Amino acid sequence: MMVFYLTGAIIMLLLIAAIIVYAFLHQKKVVQLRSALQDEELRGQQAVFNALQEGQERERSRLAEELHDGVGARLSGLKMTTEHLKLVATENVELIGKVYTGISETLEEVREISHNLLPYFVNGKDMEQLLSDRIQGLNATGQCNYSLLINGQLSSLDKTIQLHVFRMISELLTNVQRHAQASLASVQINRDDDMLGIVVEDNGVGMPAQRSGKEGIGLTTVSSRVSVCKGTITTDSSPKGTCVIIEIPVNPLV
Repeated sequence: MMVFYLTGAIIMLLLIAAIIVYAFLHQKKVVQLRSALQDEELRGQQAVFNALQEGQERERSRLAEELHDGVGARLSGLKMTTEHLKLVATENVELIGKVYTGISETLEEVREISHNLLPYFVNGKDMEQLLSDRIQGLNATGQCNYSLLINGQLSSLDKTIQLHVFRMISELLTNVQRHAQASLASVQINRDDDMLGIVVEDNGVGMPAQRSGKEGIGLTTVSSRVSVCKGTITTDSSPKGTCVIIEIPVNPLV
C-alpha cells in the first residue's frame, strides 16, 4: 500500500514537470517570434501578434484548468491519504512525513502556477485590483516585503496595453521572487496623458546574467512586450539590487 501511494505521488510530480516544460517551450517559441518582428513591419503584423496573444491566453486558461481540476485535485487526495497514514502508521513514520511535506509543497506550487496562468481579466476585477491581489499573494509568502504605488487610472488604457503591462509586471515580480533574494521590492506605476511609467525595484543580489550581457528568458519576454508597445526599458543591476524602468506611450498602437 505504501508503494502505491509513493508511486502515485511520483507520477503526479512527473506530470507537473511535463506541463511546466511544455509551457516553457511554448513561451520560448513566442519570444522567438516576437524578436523576429521588424519595427517597420510592426503596424502590419500587430493583428497577427494580438491573435497569437489571444491564443496564448486561451492556452494558459486551459493549462490552469487542467492543473487545478486534474493534477491539483489528485494531489489533494494524495495529501489527505498521506495525512491519514501519518496518524495510523507505526513504521516508516519519517518517510511518510517527508512524502506528506513534498506533496504539500508541490500542491502549493501547482496552485501558484495555475493562478499565474489564468487570464488576467478575471472575476470582473480591474487591473489595479489584480495588481494589488498579486502583491498581497507575494507578501503572504513571507519571503520579501512587496509594495505597490499607482498614480493615475490604468483601467481606461487599451485592453491590449493592459495585458502587456500586467504580464510585464508579473514577470518582473516572478524574477524577484525566484532569483533576487531580496527583502524589499516595490512596483511604482505613473500614468499621465501621454506616457505610462513603470518602475520595479528590489534590494536583492542583482542579475548576473544581465551583468554578463545576457538576458534570461523572463527579461527577454518583458523586452519583447515593451518593443511591441513602442516603449523603452532600462535595467540597472548590481549586487545591491535591481531597478527596471519601463516607459510606454499611452496610445502606441494607433
